[in-house]
Amino acid sequence: MKGQASMEMLITLGIVLAFTLPVIFLMFTVTQVGYDETAMAQADASARSLADTLNFVYSQGPKAKRTIVLNNPPATESITVGNGEVVVRIKTTEGYYDGVSPTFAEVQGEETSPQTIRGAGLFTLEVYNSDGKVVVSVPE
Repeated sequence: MKGQASMEMLITLGIVLAFTLPVIFLMFTVTQVGYDETAMAQADASARSLADTLNFVYSQGPKAKRTIVLNNPPATESITVGNGEVVVRIKTTEGYYDGVSPTFAEVQGEETSPQTIRGAGLFTLEVYNSDGKVVVSVPE
């Protein structure tokens, strides 16, 4: 009798696990896909916001200055400003994703190498026009 009860309990537990585990794995997969899409949309929005600020400060002329607060996704690898674009690179489950936004502003130092800023989360950037070239800096 005891052997039969133990066997029935193991079979019941196996059936419950067989139906529960696939549902849990599916739930984790769907959650991760939603997180990646949200992070990509946030990277696009950050790139667009910074590019708009660069264009605005550039169009205002020398001595123009603006401070911007960017909210980047936690998976942000870098923000690159130069070569006529702003690129926010993030790491997703499928690899790297670049949120890109074009700019017409002349960024200081873009002929040699673009400016690269490291950071994720909420942080402040100062954008100012120095003799017709836009400079992006992270205040201390």
